[in-house]
Amino acid sequence: MRSIKNKIIKFASLLFFVLVLKVQGQETKADREFYHAKYEPEIGIYHGAGQDKKGFNDYVNAIGQDKMPAIYMTYVNITAPVKRIERWGKDLKQVLDSLPKGMIPQIGLGFTGGKDTGAGLDKEVANGKYDKQLEAFYKVLLDLDRPSFTRIGYEFEGDWNGYLPDSYKKVFITISKAFKEKDIKSATVWCSGGGSANFISLEKLMEFYPGDQYVDWWGIDIFSPEEFENIGLQTFFDTAHIHKKPVMIGECTPRFVGVMDGEISWNKWFKPFFNMLEDNSGIKAFCYINWDWEYWSNKNGFPWHDWKDARIEENPFVLEEYKKEMEKPLFIHLDKN
Repeated sequence: MRSIKNKIIKFASLLFFVLVLKVQGQETKADREFYHAKYEPEIGIYHGAGQDKKGFNDYVNAIGQDKMPAIYMTYVNITAPVKRIERWGKDLKQVLDSLPKGMIPQIGLGFTGGKDTGAGLDKEVANGKYDKQLEAFYKVLLDLDRPSFTRIGYEFEGDWNGYLPDSYKKVFITISKAFKEKDIKSATVWCSGGGSANFISLEKLMEFYPGDQYVDWWGIDIFSPEEFENIGLQTFFDTAHIHKKPVMIGECTPRFVGVMDGEISWNKWFKPFFNMLEDNSGIKAFCYINWDWEYWSNKNGFPWHDWKDARIEENPFVLEEYKKEMEKPLFIHLDKN
C-alpha cells in the first residue's frame, strides 16, 4: 500500500514539475499589459523589421521563414511631390503583395524639408500647404485596405527634424481625425527620438503630446547601448503605462556596435535590448533595422558613416543568438497558415 502511495506522490510531483516548466516557458508572453489599443496584440510582442525590401528579405532568409516578421517598415515624407507619394504607395503595395498575407506596414511619416538638417515643415503642413499630399497619403492607405501603423512625425523632438510643439500637435491631430473620418485602417503612433534626442525632460516631451484621444500607441526609437541604462527610457515606459498606451520600439539598431564583434556585440547591445523587451510588459512591438549603415549613408547622403554593420546575417554568433530569442513565445510572427 505504501509503495503504491509513494508512486502516486512521485507521479503527482513529476506532473506538477512539467506543468511549472510549461507555464514558465509562456509567462513572459501571457504576463503582458493589455490596453485595448487599436491593433494591439492581447499578449506578446509584434516582431518587425526593415527598412527596405532587400534588408527585410535578407533578414527573413537569415532567421527563417517560420519567424516571418509581422511588421514591415517603410517611410514617406508628406512634403514630397504628390506623384512621389503616389509612387511610394504603388511600390509599397507591390512589396506587400509579394509577402505573406497579413503583413502589417509600419509607416514613418515625416514632414521635413531636408536630410536631418532641422528643416521642419510642420508649420506649413499645419497651415494647409501640403493638403494635396495628405490626401494622396490617405488614398494610399485606403487603397491598401489593411491594418497599419503610422508614426506621425516620428522622432518629433529631434533637432534633426526641427518640429515645434504647437504645429506638430496640430498636424498629428489633423491626421488622426482624418483617419477616423475616412475610416482608414491605421493606428497612430506618437514616436519619440529617445536617447538620440538626449532624453529631454518629461515636461518638455509632453509639450509635443497631442492628447490621448488622438494617440493609439506610444513609440520610442532605440539605438546606442547607453540608452538602455538611461532613466529617461524607463520614465518613458512608465508614463506610457500611466496613459494606458502600448509601446512600439519604432526603430532599433545596434548603433556604434554593429554585429561584427560577435559575442562582444551581443553582450553590449543585443542582450540588454532583449532584456528590456522582457522586463517592460507595456512593450507590444519592435522593429529592427537590418542595415549596413555605412553603405546607406553613402547611398542616401545621411550622416550615418560610423553606425556600423547591423545585418544579423553577417555574424554567425549574433545570428544564432538572435534566432534563439525569436523562438521564445514572447514574440509574434506572421501566421502564414
